[in-house]
Amino acid sequence: MGESVNMMEKTPVGGSADQREDGQREDGQIGVGGTALGRGSRASRAQALRDTVDAVTAWSHESLGNGGPDFTGFPYERVVGYYQQTGKAAAAPELVALLRGARLGIECAGRARPWSSPDAWLFDTWLPLTFTDRPMSYVSYAGNDVLRIAEWDSDGGPEAAERADDLLTGVLLADLVVRESDALAATGGGDRQRSRTTAVWQALARLPEYAPLALADTAPLDAVRSALAEGGPDAAAPAAREAVDALRAQAPAALLRAVEVALLPVTTLHDERMFIRSIQLFERLFARVARALTFAVESVRADRPAEAAAFLETVGTRLAGATSPLYRVLTTMPPESFAVIRDHTHGASAIQSRPYQLVETVSAKRAGEVHSPEKGPLFALDATLQEQFLARVGGWPTAEARRLEEAMRSLDAGWRGMKRTHWGVTMKIIGRVPGTGGTAGADYLKAAADMPLFPQLAAV
Repeated sequence: MGESVNMMEKTPVGGSADQREDGQREDGQIGVGGTALGRGSRASRAQALRDTVDAVTAWSHESLGNGGPDFTGFPYERVVGYYQQTGKAAAAPELVALLRGARLGIECAGRARPWSSPDAWLFDTWLPLTFTDRPMSYVSYAGNDVLRIAEWDSDGGPEAAERADDLLTGVLLADLVVRESDALAATGGGDRQRSRTTAVWQALARLPEYAPLALADTAPLDAVRSALAEGGPDAAAPAAREAVDALRAQAPAALLRAVEVALLPVTTLHDERMFIRSIQLFERLFARVARALTFAVESVRADRPAEAAAFLETVGTRLAGATSPLYRVLTTMPPESFAVIRDHTHGASAIQSRPYQLVETVSAKRAGEVHSPEKGPLFALDATLQEQFLARVGGWPTAEARRLEEAMRSLDAGWRGMKRTHWGVTMKIIGRVPGTGGTAGADYLKAAADMPLFPQLAAV
């Protein structure tokens, strides 16, 4: 989540009687503040490891034979299931070595590239996420590259890409709905889990505001909204399940698989599942804003200011619709859980988010801005929206120029509002703990929230 979304800085973890040495809970508590469902006993985890090693070994032997790899037959379910039981931080070294060997064998045989199918691409992109290298990177932790599988179902046109992205957003949220609803049922309705689940249901009800193309028929989402308004949280569960089924029914099998395998938590904490899905949801939003800005630049260069304004107006509406419900979910993160997550993700800072960086780079030139390697690749563009606008605005009809200017100002306000909201969430969860990536934690976020997307627009 970019420079202003620095959610993974390391902080000391205070031990307690109900935590293991690595900070993860062993007291059987499920849901918010506790362990994820499905972790199982020590014996079941040992059996899961044996079954997973056997499945990967069998697949590797077959794939390195004369027939070539069957990417559709890779035992994703076993590997992901094992990792979700143990967390990457506690994954057995022999399994990690086996997965590394499988990737190396495929690469040496030249059978993973070129990417001739979504299955081959998914395998090649996903497998490195199972490794537990240190320091950890934001890209490998969040699994966002795996979710680009949605692009395989697009014909390359802007409208198809928007539909695919909205559907991906909907399926990610649907997975979060199921996990939190199941945890609520398992806990018998504890206050913290009820608050989390209600926030997730509310985000689902508002999906048309930030992913309107996810469902052509919004009746299932309208039913969730009505249930929350009329019957309260207790009445929303059946409607939420129906909405989840409707979203998943629209998704191709490859996208559903990518969403499932892109959840490889480092710990066994229930809260980390929510955190990873939230990161992935925000990444989709940032990618949408970056794409709209890029389209707007090209429209301005072609002297089509009204078209550029339309791109910004649309994405500004989506940004406004997503900020409140998605951050409301994040505010349910207990500080003690986040401390454990951060302790296991040192080096993975959300200031490395590529879409977030692209938003701030394509919007305007920023003289004298310091770039650190922790932020990831530095984008260098020959045209930004602010500079192209200032160079061409004098030659446009007044009404079109004003419309684009107002769209830029509105998006700027929404973007800074989103960053201010994140600063508030950060203060609630971690306080003023110093951050990684050369930042000062919450103080850095507060300063970043005051930085406009278009700093020279006031001169117009």
